[in-house]
Amino acid sequence: MSPSELAYLMKERKVQLTGGSTLTVSLPKEWATEADVEAGDTLRLFPDGTRLVIESAHADDDTKETAVAVAGATETEVRRMILAFYTSGFNSVTLTDPTGFDQTRRVITDTTRKLIGLEIVNATETEVTLKNLLNSSTVSVGQSTEQMQQLALAMHEDAVMALLEGDQQAASRVSERDDQVDRLYAMVSRHFQRALENPVNAEELDLGRLELYDYQTTARQFERIADHAVKLAGLGPRFEQPLPPDLARQIKNVGDSSRDIATQAAATLLADGETEAAHAALDRRDALLEDIAEIERTLHEEEIPQSHLIALVLDSLTRTAEYGGNIAETSLNAAARTEEL
Repeated sequence: MSPSELAYLMKERKVQLTGGSTLTVSLPKEWATEADVEAGDTLRLFPDGTRLVIESAHADDDTKETAVAVAGATETEVRRMILAFYTSGFNSVTLTDPTGFDQTRRVITDTTRKLIGLEIVNATETEVTLKNLLNSSTVSVGQSTEQMQQLALAMHEDAVMALLEGDQQAASRVSERDDQVDRLYAMVSRHFQRALENPVNAEELDLGRLELYDYQTTARQFERIADHAVKLAGLGPRFEQPLPPDLARQIKNVGDSSRDIATQAAATLLADGETEAAHAALDRRDALLEDIAEIERTLHEEEIPQSHLIALVLDSLTRTAEYGGNIAETSLNAAARTEEL
């Protein structure tokens, strides 16, 4: 039976299977008291790697709900509240404001639309209830992280080209796609936090909690790469004249290399690649950072127009390479846990 139901007999310190047989275990009374478990309560047992996790049967976060007063809160604060409750794993959130939602109803609707699975299920003049309708069993955290990789790196490539070619329409399209990356990252973070609180959530996703940590950490790096793609796209219109051809070529090459590092780094974790790919990504990161430092020295030594803007571009490309390195380190850490280095 999965999960197995167990009854904790506190006085005899035994766990009794519902089928009738009994296992004698050591469960300290202090633990039972702290966990609010009493004699006769039903417990559930979950595998967690080589460990077993015991949980109270009434610890069911499918009913995890809350209500929060938002009277006087700014639109930004309301948006942050909704996102925080969503990523923290709440299934139902009721926002209340006795003065009405004339000023914040729009931001509630917009924010809800940007979060996967979240819907407005009830709305009155003074209350709005949001509920997550996404079934965890239909979610693939791995595929969501891969999708983030594809979106973020495509955005980054388009942003660099838009900057070098002065294409403002392409730059605008980069910013529009950032919401898709944020939606996926919020969902991955939600499931990671839910799994930390309750092992049944990790079981529904068919992932261990350490695996979820690796995916969440990797997803975070791609979310940051997407943010820098937006930054690069926004820098384009600030250039009053095209970059010198040689410098433009260098920046394009650096951008290509930074994305290649992230792709290579993720192959070990997301595509079951060999750890050599992660090692190679870290070596390439170190070499690229040296190349960027050399370009930056040239900016300081020579009078190159718009050097302050070029420095900002190089900073974003540096961060992209570093985020790729972070992904490679996460991949190696995951391999080390299973002694597959």
